[in-house]
Amino acid sequence: MAIKERNQQLRVVAEILTVHVPEQIQKDPELVRDLLSVAGTALHTIYEDAEQSAKAWDKRAYHSKADELRMEWDWADGASNYALGLALRPQVPKQADVDKLVRLIRPGLGKPARRQISDPTHFRGAAQVIKRQQAERRKPLRE
Repeated sequence: MAIKERNQQLRVVAEILTVHVPEQIQKDPELVRDLLSVAGTALHTIYEDAEQSAKAWDKRAYHSKADELRMEWDWADGASNYALGLALRPQVPKQADVDKLVRLIRPGLGKPARRQISDPTHFRGAAQVIKRQQAERRKPLRE
């Protein structure tokens, strides 16, 4: 994934957090959880891709370029963890929580010029899938 794809993912996250979540937060909290899990997954993908690109720069001995890239996208891992935490916790996410997530990403994160997601209900069940994947990753200490 190149910078173009990272920015595309970031625009999708911005749309989810600034358009769709505020529309649904009072009406359908379960859909908000699903949207937050999609945003968290996209942010994690952005972080992993930036890290992979930085490793490629390191292999070519462009260490300052790699460090610059890591610093530029370092926030994405924390924002991803926060978004997934909001999606998976038992309490219903509040608008203040979403606003904090937006500030973690970028203080000036605004609504995109045009929508890319026509129907956010297509993401129904995303939070359950994430829960299932995390449960499968956890191995019992003893059997």
